[in-house]
Amino acid sequence: MKEFYALLDHLKSLYENGLYEDVKLLADMLIATTDSSPVTSQSFFSTVSASTSLSSTSQSSTTSTISFQCDPKDKYTLLYLYGNAAFNLREYKTAESLFNRALQINKSNLKPKPKNLTSLDSETDIQIKYNLHLCLFYDKKYQDAYLILDSIPSKQRTVKILLAMGKLCQLLMNNKEAINIYKEVLKISKFSIVAIEALLNLGIKMDDLPKMPSNISTDWLNMYLKGKSSMISRDYKEAIKSFKTLDCSLTHRSAEVLCSLANSQYLNGEYPNAISSFEKLHKLEPTWTSKMDIYAFLLYSDKSEFDKLSTLERLSNDMHQVSVNIPETWTVIGYYSLKKKSQKAKCFAENALLIDHENCQALLLRAIALGKLKAISESAVTYREATRINIYFYEAYKGLVETLLNLNHTKDAIQIAANAVKLLGSNHRTLALYGEALSRDSLTQEKSKTYLYKAIKGDPENQEAVICLVRVCMTLQQFTEALEVLGKYIRHNPSNPRLMHIYSELMKKCGKSDEAIIYMNKASGMDTNNLQMKSMIERAEQNIETSLDESIQNLHAN
Repeated sequence: MKEFYALLDHLKSLYENGLYEDVKLLADMLIATTDSSPVTSQSFFSTVSASTSLSSTSQSSTTSTISFQCDPKDKYTLLYLYGNAAFNLREYKTAESLFNRALQINKSNLKPKPKNLTSLDSETDIQIKYNLHLCLFYDKKYQDAYLILDSIPSKQRTVKILLAMGKLCQLLMNNKEAINIYKEVLKISKFSIVAIEALLNLGIKMDDLPKMPSNISTDWLNMYLKGKSSMISRDYKEAIKSFKTLDCSLTHRSAEVLCSLANSQYLNGEYPNAISSFEKLHKLEPTWTSKMDIYAFLLYSDKSEFDKLSTLERLSNDMHQVSVNIPETWTVIGYYSLKKKSQKAKCFAENALLIDHENCQALLLRAIALGKLKAISESAVTYREATRINIYFYEAYKGLVETLLNLNHTKDAIQIAANAVKLLGSNHRTLALYGEALSRDSLTQEKSKTYLYKAIKGDPENQEAVICLVRVCMTLQQFTEALEVLGKYIRHNPSNPRLMHIYSELMKKCGKSDEAIIYMNKASGMDTNNLQMKSMIERAEQNIETSLDESIQNLHAN
């Protein structure tokens, strides 16, 4: 027995020093020596004498049987150390099995302890249950994970255990119980921001949350929580205002505040502002991973004059160095691949989905990649899956509507766009999407103009809505109206040569040939090397008609 306890002490020392692989190897063999069936092997733990007998016809050797006698407490300790070593090595299935075996020895939660187990450490038992719940959580066995934590007596539940139970109740859609648990967390720890945010997500109002200690200045925290509350209620403009105020008031920039600001701007459709905030965040903290998949999407989608490929490349390299075990990394790399017109983007998206099969940003990347690969039907299915997981995911609705329109499923596209308006509210993006869908049906083209005008009123810079409205007006032979819509946009955005060209052709349609040539010259001046543009000017001067519809359709396609 002295030999066994000496080995057990060495095992504890290995564990305390973080040598988990050594713990795993030694514990496995120690456990084998304490099983009811002895293990037959060469002498490992001690020198064992062997006897040899010779006969005239054969020679045989005997093996020694290794068997240590230990009480249940020692076996329990052995399984605890082995399980924790496997847990730290991320071998969660192995850890789960070992933790369950340990709990079988100590069933204090099921029946009174036998007399010979009265000295077992209840704190160790609780730690085993907490780690076992994590193993089950990583395996997405949320109900089993909750039951394990629920078996811990309520008086022994620490704030860490309560917080874990609250998260599981949310995942299991038991919101009432989750609210009660999170309130218990805040009774113990008033500064648990995770619990506060969870309660806000569950519908609790800011005024109903426990008050912060009066002897501590928490104006900055209240401003942060106000921003989070606005995000949860989808009042993104107010959220942006709160986070901007907080960002300006802090002595040094906060990565968390910048991330929240960038995310709010993205959700509000302010893509250029979101890119700017994400750039500041990445410069401040290059190892930051949260929401970086959104940043990659924005860089990929950006159509400004500055090429974002090099920025995406740096972001991909930084993310890869931080971790390859999170979906954000593979999504970022996927967008970089897509920007390079590589066909590997779909594979990278699926790598992300292997880590988290309900990751909406990874689904968005997969859908976009499938569309590029001309797998239109499969792309539509992926977009639809993203909208199922996150019913407020605008980019997925937009992708789905556009894909259905490409498949000539116009009625389905109109229905999806209408649902987006109901769920996300009547804002400039959803109205433009609905107007776009309506414009593709000859019976609803006039109706589409109403929604497109509203969208442009909400965001005069919405080029897609302007182009769509101009196209509808042209289809309905309303050239003067189309000229007025495009003219108003060009006066505020005079640097787009393609739009300037379309505007000049509209002028010709309305009998303003002289002004048309002026605008055609302006368009040419923006790109002096464009031979095609010079050719267009020559044709305009000779009053040779060109097809306006084709120009608009080409612009819309691009």
